[in-house]
Amino acid sequence: MSKSAAHIDRPASKAEANQARRALEALRRGRLVSSTKAVPPAVTAALERVLEAMARGDGVAVIALDSELTTQEAADLLGISRPTLVKRLEEGALPFRTLGVHRRIKAAEIVAYLERERAAQQAALDKMVADSQRAGLYD
Repeated sequence: MSKSAAHIDRPASKAEANQARRALEALRRGRLVSSTKAVPPAVTAALERVLEAMARGDGVAVIALDSELTTQEAADLLGISRPTLVKRLEEGALPFRTLGVHRRIKAAEIVAYLERERAAQQAALDKMVADSQRAGLYD
């Protein structure tokens, strides 16, 4: 990952996931960060999301939205291969800039792309459900 990103691996054990769950509960009760009175709400919300993911056993990536990623870093975040990402870049699915022969993609653009993709997937699922209901396939 780039200098403006941090990767937090999945919890190594169920015990670590449970520890994250307990920390999440303490955070929600306002007890986790009691030694620091001036924690901005956005920081608390971000920490809550990290702990939620870790409690589920997921890994987490924390990245500054204005940072620029290499195609490999962006592909890793999207969970696709670098060649697939490059193809999508060339098709115009994501804006990017070039530095010589190297492409750079803003992290904010990757987040926006993921949101568009999820919305398109949800719309397709909603349409499938509506079609199935019209066809009488639901009780």
